[in-house]
Amino acid sequence: MRGSYIERIQKLSEKLSDPNLAVRARKMDSNTFSRNRKMSLKDILLCCLSKKGLTTALELRNYFKQKGDLYMEISKQGYLQQRKRLNPEVFSYLNDEYLADFYHSSEPKLWNGFLLLAIDGSKAEIPNSVENRERFGKSNNQHSELGQIRALVSGMYDILNQFYLDIEISHISTNETELAKKNLNHLKRMNIKQPILVIFDRGYPSMEFVDFLETEKINYLFRLSSNDYKFERSNMVSTDEAVILRHTHQRLEKIRKRHPDRFEHMKEKVSTHTRIMTSILPSGKELALMTNLPFEISQKELEDLYYHRWEIEKKYHTLKNKMKFESVTGKSTIYVDQDFRAQVLVYNMIRASCEISIADFP
Repeated sequence: MRGSYIERIQKLSEKLSDPNLAVRARKMDSNTFSRNRKMSLKDILLCCLSKKGLTTALELRNYFKQKGDLYMEISKQGYLQQRKRLNPEVFSYLNDEYLADFYHSSEPKLWNGFLLLAIDGSKAEIPNSVENRERFGKSNNQHSELGQIRALVSGMYDILNQFYLDIEISHISTNETELAKKNLNHLKRMNIKQPILVIFDRGYPSMEFVDFLETEKINYLFRLSSNDYKFERSNMVSTDEAVILRHTHQRLEKIRKRHPDRFEHMKEKVSTHTRIMTSILPSGKELALMTNLPFEISQKELEDLYYHRWEIEKKYHTLKNKMKFESVTGKSTIYVDQDFRAQVLVYNMIRASCEISIADFP
């Protein structure tokens, strides 16, 4: 494992020095990074990756000190101007490149032959500016007329292999399932070949989203809320049954309004076949799960599996409280996208507890 980790780090270092990386690092209709500047593209990217939640001036000073370039001088304003020309997607691209060899090998740990993923949303506080309020929205509270500015972040996490595969950042009012679709579509970009099983918490199991997962041939395990599919659950005679979710007029009308592209397909399909399991927790509350996995996998196995979803909650805690995920470089929206995506790559780089210095890259 350590050998492959070192190989991934070396490959990432080579990618950062690749002249062709400038094409991906540019924003559309820009020729930025096409000539040498005081601070090279590689230095800009590495400075982003080495961020520790300090002021921008201190981040720059510490980066060049760590690199051993004590005479390098660039103003905070000059650095931020170059950052505004940097396409945030370059960090997602680098993350994909960093993980590519691992997921295209026999190394990944699987659960019953499945790559076990969790997708969940989280609110992240970001700098209060007009630009961020317009892009991400605000969460009003009794203590502030303006409200706290927060973005909705949706992460896709590999539970057994402990890697973040994707992160999406959007307006606070965005539907979480729409961001989850973007997370899952990212798997195509990564050319993931292993069968996929995704664990979701309550709030995701809409009939339209289930149909999306089945269309994409993705296996799922949802926790249901008390109001999800109440009619079907009330007609169950055991705690683990095959259930038919009828595409009734009422259900289809909601889908037609929100997802007209899927409406006709689901109307023709008539119903969705799934599996629902119920049990009573020690607290006395009901645990209801829904999946498209076969009955060869027992209810007890799936109940135990569901609790592995908690791993993504713990990793959000790591990002926010240990890696200063919400400490953004500046008040421009582009810094939010850049810093969030960069921190996910950093998390993946250090997840094997191998301590390296960002500025030690050859």
